Amino acid sequence: MTVRIGNITFSNWISLNHEGGYTDTFIFDIHALNGLPPFRYRPLLQRLVAELNRKRPGASLWLRVDAPGEWYRMEVKLAMRRGLSIPYALTSAGVAPEFHGFSHPPRLFHSAPLPPPKAVDDLPSISPDELKCLQVLVRIRKGHQDEIASLTGLSRHMICEILEALKKRGLTVHKIGRNEDDPTKADPFPLWHPTRQGTSLALRSWGAPKGIHFSRFKEVNPGKICTPHRSISRRWQAWLRSAYPRAEIWTGWSESMLPGMSVYPDALAWGRLQGYETLFWLEVGDEHKKKEAIESTTRKRMKSALRYCRRTGVRLVYAQLSPNWVRENAGWALRRLPEDAAVVMGNWRKFGILPPVEWGFLTM
Repeated sequence: MTVRIGNITFSNWISLNHEGGYTDTFIFDIHALNGLPPFRYRPLLQRLVAELNRKRPGASLWLRVDAPGEWYRMEVKLAMRRGLSIPYALTSAGVAPEFHGFSHPPRLFHSAPLPPPKAVDDLPSISPDELKCLQVLVRIRKGHQDEIASLTGLSRHMICEILEALKKRGLTVHKIGRNEDDPTKADPFPLWHPTRQGTSLALRSWGAPKGIHFSRFKEVNPGKICTPHRSISRRWQAWLRSAYPRAEIWTGWSESMLPGMSVYPDALAWGRLQGYETLFWLEVGDEHKKKEAIESTTRKRMKSALRYCRRTGVRLVYAQLSPNWVRENAGWALRRLPEDAAVVMGNWRKFGILPPVEWGFLTM
């Protein structure tokens, strides 16, 4: 049951009993497969918490993370390590928080506080697959149906039907847009865009109510949309599903900044491979660099990817898609690999084809 405090909303509310006292705890649900990277929630939560603290002094927050593995929840936890201005607890979905599991002890009231009013849902009702499509489209700003199919994990046929259904309801539009880096240039072909109403629906599904600014979740470098490089990065999940049909590819994101890092992958996918929770880090090779620059850049990015994965204990599959000569030069920088990582290299013109993953080795 969604509840409201002023103009902000939360997934639910509960009063926890501890030694005869009662908390005033608001619940915020986070779903790992809703199109948002885990490290993008903190700016939104900071704004919500500031308003909650003003309207409901003494309140606390319970973050419930629904995820198929551990990495996503750990990343949300790490993103909150600088803390919020009120006590908060973070658990998996279905696990109740312990009183001592909060970041600091929440305020206890002599009697259970009055529950907040139920929020009025004035949004149009859409199916889970329609919402997933809309969430992806809002994050990438605009895109082709093949790209949206890859990022949602749905079939191309289903995506085409969903986009048309959303269009009839005024939530999407198919048109030729403008390059965001140079508005004087038009896109080379029509793309699917979310409408203002569609964007509002996606934002509300993420827990961002009206009047709360939330924008840092979007793809970086929007001027690169419609380039082959961006198309490859957006189709990374579909590429993996084709190359490794026995792997579980849960979700992923194209062109997303990573916390505390100066480099970021062209695309990042998350799933399970050979029984191990794994991040699939994609680099689309640059054919315009010299050999020395390719080796140096590859070595730097591989080190960053390893450091990032070890922070939360997942395995790494580092992939490079590029012309053959770029792969050969990049390979010299990726020879000594630890046993919890693997490197695979493929040709960027051969969609869905990658060599087998062998932990501790590079395969081409």
